[in-house]
Amino acid sequence: MRRIKLRHLDTLAAFMKTGSVTEAALVLHTTQPNASKSLKQLEEFAGIKLFERSAGRLRPTPEAELLFSHAARLMDELTVFENLSLDLTAMTQGYVNIGILSAFSTALIPMAIESFNNQYPGIQVQVDLLDSDKIHSYVSRGNYDFGLVHHPEHESDLMTQTLKTSSMVCIMPPDHMLAQHRIILASDIADQPFVTYPRSVPFGAAIFRALSDEGVRPSNTLISNQSQLIRRLVERGRGVALVDQFSVWDANELDHIVVRQFEPRIPVSVGMILPKRRPLSLAAQTFVNTLKGVLQQDPTS
Repeated sequence: MRRIKLRHLDTLAAFMKTGSVTEAALVLHTTQPNASKSLKQLEEFAGIKLFERSAGRLRPTPEAELLFSHAARLMDELTVFENLSLDLTAMTQGYVNIGILSAFSTALIPMAIESFNNQYPGIQVQVDLLDSDKIHSYVSRGNYDFGLVHHPEHESDLMTQTLKTSSMVCIMPPDHMLAQHRIILASDIADQPFVTYPRSVPFGAAIFRALSDEGVRPSNTLISNQSQLIRRLVERGRGVALVDQFSVWDANELDHIVVRQFEPRIPVSVGMILPKRRPLSLAAQTFVNTLKGVLQQDPTS
C-alpha cells in the first residue's frame, strides 16, 4: 500500500506555488535537476500527470489542483501538530485534572495552584471536590490525572504514594487564652467551646477517641464534616478546633487563627493515587512537583 510522504506534499506545494522548476528548487533548497526528479517521482506516486509545460511555465492540471486542496489541509494540520508539540514542551498549553478531598481545598491546593499558575498561566487546572470512594473510582477510570486522599487504598489498577505525613493540630483565634501555649493538651480544651468533625467520619472518630482516652468530653460542641467551615467558625471566635493540618497549611500567611501542636498526636497524611495504565502528563507531573514543594514548607514558621 502506497503511503504519502512529507516530501511529496512539499514538492507538490512548491510547484503549485511557483509554477517553475527553478523557483521550486529554491523553495525546496535543492538543485534544479533534483527538483525535476522530485516532480517526476511525485507524478509516478500519484499515477497521473500533474503539470503541463506552457511557455516555459508549469501549469497544474485539474487533478493537481484537487490533490493540492487536500494537501494544503494536511500541511495546516501538520503545522498545528508541530506548534502544539512545542507548546506542550514549553508548558504554554495543556491541562491538569485533579480529584481531591475537600480538606485539601482550604489551603494546600490553592497554594499549589497559585505557585503553578504563576509559572504556567497557559495550563488549565481543574479541581473537583469528591469523597474518597469517588476519587478512587474516577481516577481508576482515567477521569482524573491523579487524586489526593488522606489514606490511599491499594487497588490493582492504581498506584499510590504518600506525599506527606502530619497530624491533627489545634487552631484558635490569635487572642485566645490558649494561644500562649506551644503545645495544647487534651486537658487544655476540656472546658473550651469546641468545633469538630462528627463521629461518623474518620477524623471525628479519631478525635473523640483520643479525647476519651484522656478522659476529656468536650462541651458546647459545634460540628461539621467540612474543614473549611470548621476553620471559619474558629476564625469567628466560636471556639477551638482540632483539624487536619493540611487544611490550615497557609495559616502562617494570615492572622485570623493560630496553629498549635496537639497531644496526644493524631496522625494524618496526604496521599496521591493515579492510574497504572496511564502515565502523568508533563503538566500533571509538574503540578505534582509544585505540590511537593508546597508540602516541604514549614506551615508553622
